[in-house]
Amino acid sequence: MFTSITTTAFIFIFTYFDGLQAFTVQHLIGEADISHSGPVQVDSNRQFVNQHRDKRWGGHFYGGSTDWNNLLVESVPLDEYQKAKVVAEHNRYRSIVPSTNMRMVYWSEELAASAQRHANTCDFRHSRGRRNVGENIWASPYGNYSDAVQRWFQEVYDSRCGCNHAYKHCCGHYVQVVWADTNLIGCGYAKCRDIQGVSGRGHKHVFVCHYNPQGNLFFVTGNGQMYTIPAFKWATGGKQKCGECPSDAPACNNGLCYKPSANDPITTEQAHPPTQPQSTTQQTETEESDVTEASEPAEQQSTSKYVKMNRRELSKKKSLMMKEDNFVTRS
Repeated sequence: MFTSITTTAFIFIFTYFDGLQAFTVQHLIGEADISHSGPVQVDSNRQFVNQHRDKRWGGHFYGGSTDWNNLLVESVPLDEYQKAKVVAEHNRYRSIVPSTNMRMVYWSEELAASAQRHANTCDFRHSRGRRNVGENIWASPYGNYSDAVQRWFQEVYDSRCGCNHAYKHCCGHYVQVVWADTNLIGCGYAKCRDIQGVSGRGHKHVFVCHYNPQGNLFFVTGNGQMYTIPAFKWATGGKQKCGECPSDAPACNNGLCYKPSANDPITTEQAHPPTQPQSTTQQTETEESDVTEASEPAEQQSTSKYVKMNRRELSKKKSLMMKEDNFVTRS
């Protein structure tokens, strides 16, 4: 959990919201051993399971709706500081992405309540009954989830994954974090005696975030191919960040589209995204799948250059990280 916060720190946090400026907090040592996210087929209940690369219908993959094993030790809803930090972290990483239509996200008490309910079940599997709500789940032997959002975002830098900014099992958390249409988030945290769905690792802490509208969408084309919907529109070919903001969020701040208050000026002007490096990158090998993916959209073809460019930027900001082989993704 976070250390005690002084009055000065609280003033700093809420000054961030007044000025809509970037806000960071020194990351504490964390053990985000396991994370879990999954896609949903448009107008379907079908879910994909990463561990065995199986396709199953929802009944086999959803967790319980109650703590039927009596594993809950303590339900710990986020306080105001923690809410501010989670929102700020999401917006900070969303602003890194070269997108023309990336919305700013805001805290939702309704989503926080649903995320807390699932955290209280101490279940690593996906929650039941969600409608147009995405879900990222983090579990650990330790209670510090301060770097959960950072770890989710950093999936895009895993060269073994070859993430193309649309759903893949190895970067589902990243795709949900940067899903352009998402504008509401809410998260919950719980301490447990054990976590259902995670065996042999002593996991006793679970952190859940819910997102609306949900990301990680895909659909199956008429010839049976799977087309994963891109998370955002690329700011390439002369297009600028915020260049295609939706009508209900026409203003721009730090590359994020938002709805201004009545007294705020509407700003749509945005600096051009950084020039992409000209170096040649190696093609990454994709994992075998029994579903043929449709060809990559043209605006995603600069993925490798974007990843290389922003890896340097993020490395300057990130703090202590675990060894890579201790972090497992399950989407």
